[in-house]
Amino acid sequence: MKSLLFFIIVLSLYSLRSQNMLPVDQGSFVGQGKQHFIFSGVADYQSTSIGKDITRSFFYGGFIDNEMKQLSSDRHDEINRFGLEMNAEFEYRNEKLGLFKDSLIGLIVKGGIYNFSSMIYSKDIFDLAFFGNEMFIGDTANLAGSEFSSVTFQKLGFGLIDKRTRSSLAFNFVGLNNYVQGVFGDSYVYQNQELDSMAVELCGSAERALRNGYFKGLGLALDIDYRFKMKKNKDDHIHFQLLARNFGFAVMKGEKYNSNNSFNYSSYQIDDLINAETIFNDSDELISELSDSSGTRNSIILLPAMFQFSKLIDPMSSKKIQGFFGFRTFLNKAYIPMLFGGLDFRAASWYRIGAQLSYGGFSQLRWGMYSALCFKKIELGIASENLFSKTGESIVIKLSCVF
Repeated sequence: MKSLLFFIIVLSLYSLRSQNMLPVDQGSFVGQGKQHFIFSGVADYQSTSIGKDITRSFFYGGFIDNEMKQLSSDRHDEINRFGLEMNAEFEYRNEKLGLFKDSLIGLIVKGGIYNFSSMIYSKDIFDLAFFGNEMFIGDTANLAGSEFSSVTFQKLGFGLIDKRTRSSLAFNFVGLNNYVQGVFGDSYVYQNQELDSMAVELCGSAERALRNGYFKGLGLALDIDYRFKMKKNKDDHIHFQLLARNFGFAVMKGEKYNSNNSFNYSSYQIDDLINAETIFNDSDELISELSDSSGTRNSIILLPAMFQFSKLIDPMSSKKIQGFFGFRTFLNKAYIPMLFGGLDFRAASWYRIGAQLSYGGFSQLRWGMYSALCFKKIELGIASENLFSKTGESIVIKLSCVF
């Protein structure tokens, strides 16, 4: 049972490192004709059901007690979601440089590291993971329909920016660091009433990038930032942004595992599995035990591209309060398209504060706030899309310099 649990959890978190975003400043039109350096960092995890006290214990260390486990278990429905998104990205814009005759096109250089991990899982998987077989004595734990994936990659890109509209297009080279994904079909674990035997039916598949170097694959991706405006009245316009990030693919050499097996364990074998630490320290051996076929192949994987449409705020507007709204989605089955909206308040010429509500993603209703210091040459902002939630946390940091 612990072997099966290890297969589910460790593979789903196998490649976590470092990775998008309700931007702190939705859109800036300051500093045209200059050079910009922008750094942003995001750390965000969301869940429909798993308490953040449990997630924190995995990230930072700590004790998970029965009360924490029971509160999270009570939140679970039959199907649940969990997602983790982290990134660190830099961008250099040169709007002094005139690449073409009319000098209306500038240059962009950008790069970053990203991680996107997700799970769709049944309630029984959570209970089996945190309570063991005590909740399934004489009963069956259903694993069917559960899926997991995790990808970590880096990119370096070059592109062009329209100085008038601030629209841009960047072409990126991608280096894949890690990749793992899997799906469970008709799978279950049955523990008999006497606790002297256990039956496991495992049907599913998994794939991971082979660890033969720092980069496990190479690929290409596009970043598209298209901005346009609509006339509101004689002197005012509404600005919109259509954003696509990391829209591309990577080619890797991967190992594919398939399983359609039944396992039966006696009480002695169960005790041996529980205490066999060498099994848990060797994931390759564990996966081989659970698989009935495996093989290597060259695979093309789609990156977890993000698409976002939003109404922007205009930092140059004289209005004290501006509204913004939009939607966001990822190329990921576990991610539910998210709607968001909020208000931006210009407290002073150098200070902005805002709040927003969102619904969707890997969780349900969330609300957040942001605050930004805006000086002539530098802007610094910090935000959270997820405040006071019991099942997630979020932080966004953004630094912009003009010179």
